[in-house]
Amino acid sequence: MELKRYSGIILRTAIAIVLLWFGFTQIKNPTPWIGLLPKMLTSLDIISATTFIYINGTFEIIFATLLLLGLFTRTVSLILTLHLLNIVYTVGYGPVGARDLAIALSCLAIFLNGADEFCLDKIIFNKKEDKIESKGKSDKK
Repeated sequence: MELKRYSGIILRTAIAIVLLWFGFTQIKNPTPWIGLLPKMLTSLDIISATTFIYINGTFEIIFATLLLLGLFTRTVSLILTLHLLNIVYTVGYGPVGARDLAIALSCLAIFLNGADEFCLDKIIFNKKEDKIESKGKSDKK
């Protein structure tokens, strides 16, 4: 039995669940998350800290959903990697930084592996490829 084929979907699902939890938690109760924002960001009068948390939570929900579905897998995982590395840089060394570094590296692994066979990317791409192949075969006849 080939178990390796399931590693991609398990990794994508696990990371997506964590990010969905973060996103929904931020939207449901942004107050605890405000303490994690850098002082520079909270001192700006451009956007309130609460609004920033809502935006971040929404971003994480959208991108986690795309990751879970396997849509734009490489692009989404790269953006999430950069997003999480920025958080690691901002919060620094500590429990939050270590956790987010592990999640960022997991997103990087997804990026490096690309779409697995269970991604909608792969299903859509294969369907397009099949149409192109069948069109090419009918043109040759």
